[in-house]
Amino acid sequence: MNYLIDHETKSIHRTSFAGDLCGFHTSSLENREFTQSIAYVDQLINESQYSKCEFCVS
Repeated sequence: MNYLIDHETKSIHRTSFAGDLCGFHTSSLENREFTQSIAYVDQLINESQYSKCEFCVS
């Protein structure tokens, strides 16, 4: 699974479901990162207070 990490808002989006409702397009490109690592996503959630986007979790 692919994830878009928005470091500006500390939110994690599933790329296959990310859209206008997510609001990630308002953050700068320098603050976005792509990953396929669920371990990295879990680390951000557990250690850095990131959260999964409510519009992408389906």
